[in-house]
Amino acid sequence: MADAGGAKAIEASKPEEKKKSPWLDAWHDPVAGMSCYSSFLCLADLVADGDHRLIMVDLKKRIRMYKGTTIQWEHKLPDVPCAVQAFYHEAANPPIPTLAVASGHRVLIFRNMRPSMQYRLPPIEIDPAEARIWEEMGQESADLQAGFEKLNTARENGVALSNLSIDFLAVEDLAAQAEYIRAHKDYLHEQQTSITCTEVLKQNMDEPTAVSMLVIGTENRMIYILNSDALNLAAKVKLEAVPTFISVLGLFDVEYRITVACRDGNIYTVKNGQVLSNVIELETQPVGLVRFDKNVYVGCMDNVIHCFHFKGKKNHSIYLPCPISCMSLLQITKSRVAKALVVALQNGEVRLYNGKHLIATVETNDVVSGIRLGTFGREEGSMVLSFKSGALMVKILQRNANLDGASINVGPPPEQDIPLDVPKKTKLYVEQTSREREQAIDMHRTFQRDLCKLRLSTARAYVNLLGTGHGPMSSSGGAQVRINAQVLGMGPQFKILVRVQNAGPVGSDGGSSSLTDVPVHCTTNPNLYRIPKPCFYLPILVPQQVYLVEVPVTCINENGGTASVRIFLASKNSHVPLISAVVQMPISEPPLLDF
Repeated sequence: MADAGGAKAIEASKPEEKKKSPWLDAWHDPVAGMSCYSSFLCLADLVADGDHRLIMVDLKKRIRMYKGTTIQWEHKLPDVPCAVQAFYHEAANPPIPTLAVASGHRVLIFRNMRPSMQYRLPPIEIDPAEARIWEEMGQESADLQAGFEKLNTARENGVALSNLSIDFLAVEDLAAQAEYIRAHKDYLHEQQTSITCTEVLKQNMDEPTAVSMLVIGTENRMIYILNSDALNLAAKVKLEAVPTFISVLGLFDVEYRITVACRDGNIYTVKNGQVLSNVIELETQPVGLVRFDKNVYVGCMDNVIHCFHFKGKKNHSIYLPCPISCMSLLQITKSRVAKALVVALQNGEVRLYNGKHLIATVETNDVVSGIRLGTFGREEGSMVLSFKSGALMVKILQRNANLDGASINVGPPPEQDIPLDVPKKTKLYVEQTSREREQAIDMHRTFQRDLCKLRLSTARAYVNLLGTGHGPMSSSGGAQVRINAQVLGMGPQFKILVRVQNAGPVGSDGGSSSLTDVPVHCTTNPNLYRIPKPCFYLPILVPQQVYLVEVPVTCINENGGTASVRIFLASKNSHVPLISAVVQMPISEPPLLDF
């Protein structure tokens, strides 16, 4: 599980001294008019002049490119996008990247800021049983109601129906079903999927401008890896659930790992085209995924960031004060080597972490919807923030900023160095310590003797409890029976739920340990409670089966008192009951009186 093992890093809500922010305010445009998620933002050197541009797409089908603070290019998209990536399709000089915009089941390719081509994902194969049912319903004398029932049965049997069949099952009117069949019977053979997330994987060199490949996650639980020209599939992997976040590491031609967070709350790892068996299970759904060296940071919906080793072992957890908006990785390699985790929260805070240590916090006074870190212009440590209001903000990391988490003072608070006001030793304390030193052997023997007597008394009491049928399980008369009682209700009407289980072994004939006609008797204070049927029989108790019995109880005391109810499972061969249970009734409201 996601909470098994690992240390917990709990932060102080209000630090005593406000830390100096390592970020510099570079630019803020409150009327940019584009609210983007993290996958909608991209930083790339699109013209190979060393000046990195900012590429943005949004849900209004727009793509925009910023050069510095100026809009250099804007274009209308044919469909709603879900991600944008920049990759190098060839080793050219100068190296000019290609822009890929994922939209629906297509990947739109832009080269030199112009639409170049598009790649369509492979269609989903229709189940043969579903295709046969639609072929029968497409005939003129077809029974649509029978076809409707067949599709419904196929879905219940685990057949993955297409969207066309799912929409058809939502139509209940017979005439509307016939019209739906006539309009869509020729479109069943085409079932398209949708792209959920994208990432870029280097092909054979770990260089910033090396040839790279697109990695695509889809709604049909597939991971597709396109070749460098984005025209053909290089590899595909089937997952157990729909991927939502992807992080890649390595080279495609050498060795690579793809870490995938899916909608079933699990983290899967794909190594060289094979899904590994070490699956990380989370308590809640993931909202962000960042690969940090050999560690995987996963932000969850319960306001916690879990850190795992890439093999699945949990390292630590970071507990946050409010929900996580987005996460990203700050990585600097040119001027110096530094890595840090950036987390944006719903309260407008942007936090910088090195491991489990909080480096700095930035207040933005707005809800961050998307974040992208990288080189913007010629500054390597840039952070681009897109807000829910449509504003755009750019911050630059100071070149002398200290991101080393080891320099942060961790450990005991300074109050621990203040000596305690220990009172002086009294004469009685000195006499007691002296007696313990002189008579240590006699005191230890006395303690051991009393402890043995206590254990003996406890064992005898437990044996007597089992003999009278008051233990957790009865074994008298050759029967092994367990009983448990629970009170339901607030009063004055109660219900006691009794669970009875025959714990005896199952014989070769399937019922040699069964009990038949077991009497059940309920007793309580008749001045406080009334039980309509205090005595009844259980017809049969089959071994290893749990039987639920409901006993209604009514409080008849006008003061609403409380007492206990005892439930006995009697024996037909002895006056000692098989087993009993005692349940304490809660204090109830006085019963309503009739006037």
